[in-house]
Amino acid sequence: MTARSTRNKIRFQARSASEDIYRAQTHLGQLAALADDRSDYINDNLPVIMLALDSVKVTLDKFAEGL
Repeated sequence: MTARSTRNKIRFQARSASEDIYRAQTHLGQLAALADDRSDYINDNLPVIMLALDSVKVTLDKFAEGL
């Protein structure tokens, strides 16, 4: 069995972080569906959180391309 290189470990961590953000986006989407527009607090704040998370994911993906 060949040991994984440090570079591959780094790439794996970046890919895992991206997948975790995707899962977080999924959970937030499910949260919004469960709220069903009945919570002003969720309606006011969740879109901002989701946009910020999407920006982080895009940035992370671009960063990972350079690894």
